[in-house]
Amino acid sequence: MDAQRVPWNYTLPNGNVAITMDACFQMLRDQGITPVPEPEDGSLWCNATYDTVLCWPPTPANTSIVLPCPPLKGLDPTRNITKKCHWSGKWHGRTENDFTREHGWTNFTMCYTDEVIYIMNNLNSETLGIAQEVAKNARKLEFVGLGLSLVSLIVSIAIFSYFRRLRVFRNMLHLHLMIAILMVVIIRLVLYIDLIFTGTHGPHQNPSDGRTINTMPFVCEAMYSLLEYFKTVAFGWMFLEGLHLHNQLVLTVFNSEPRLTRYLIAGYGGTMFGFLLFGAEFWILDGPRMAELVVNLFFICNVIRVLWSKVRESDSTSELDKMKKSVKAALMLIPLLGIPNIMQTYRLHQRVTTLRFSLYGHI
Repeated sequence: MDAQRVPWNYTLPNGNVAITMDACFQMLRDQGITPVPEPEDGSLWCNATYDTVLCWPPTPANTSIVLPCPPLKGLDPTRNITKKCHWSGKWHGRTENDFTREHGWTNFTMCYTDEVIYIMNNLNSETLGIAQEVAKNARKLEFVGLGLSLVSLIVSIAIFSYFRRLRVFRNMLHLHLMIAILMVVIIRLVLYIDLIFTGTHGPHQNPSDGRTINTMPFVCEAMYSLLEYFKTVAFGWMFLEGLHLHNQLVLTVFNSEPRLTRYLIAGYGGTMFGFLLFGAEFWILDGPRMAELVVNLFFICNVIRVLWSKVRESDSTSELDKMKKSVKAALMLIPLLGIPNIMQTYRLHQRVTTLRFSLYGHI
């Protein structure tokens, strides 16, 4: 006989998602719920528990409790997930008589998105092996690319810093963009090396042993926070590059040499303000990043329009050649100003063809 299902009507913070068992118990107490019930009638209950993701309330024996799925990647928060309390007052494991884990077993397959379900239904041992091999090779290729980028950026920054004649305003914008990208590369390399170290020496079961970045909460949060910050800084300097180019070629009022201090404040300080403002919801930073890319696209189109109009008005062959080269140079700036990143907002369908995925990936 199936256990009775009891929907959980209490709204806990963060969609019933907790970080630790203590945090779970505290959330329940804040709602006036005793994590470890002691009913006067002597009936059996499963104590409140934490399955490393969701905070489950105390539940009567022989009852199934229903919670909304957590808003995590690959899971659909509009669906519900069920957890069973055995008639003995213990949480169900993978089987009815499996009580090896105090918090039981949570079947998150109930929460999978349609894309994840499609992948699982069409995945076999052969395709899984191929996918793992492709992922492994892609990670190696990315690691090599990051290493080459590290060397190239260090050399470029050294050249811009050493030669005085290169210290013009335009090159200073390039320099700070390269510094931001260099920091992103360094942090990614450190995180990847940490993952390789973890995979080589085995996962650490104790999250407080402090042997890798992923097992040190403060260091892990600091590293990923810095990664997102410098990614946003890089997008900011791409925008400032586009703004400066547009002002110099289109708006004659800005023909005078601008002050680098203002750009530094905007590039680093403005980004820091937005970063601190959003806090834990750092994913919101994708909005300003995308806005900067869209404005950059407008800048480039306007610059090309102005340059092309001058090409058509020019009678001099030499002047015409110069203008054509300027138009080509403006087109070459599109990758520099980060405009291809706009493609990241395009979500591929789960049954996309290999050709379409390849085109998307290369663009």
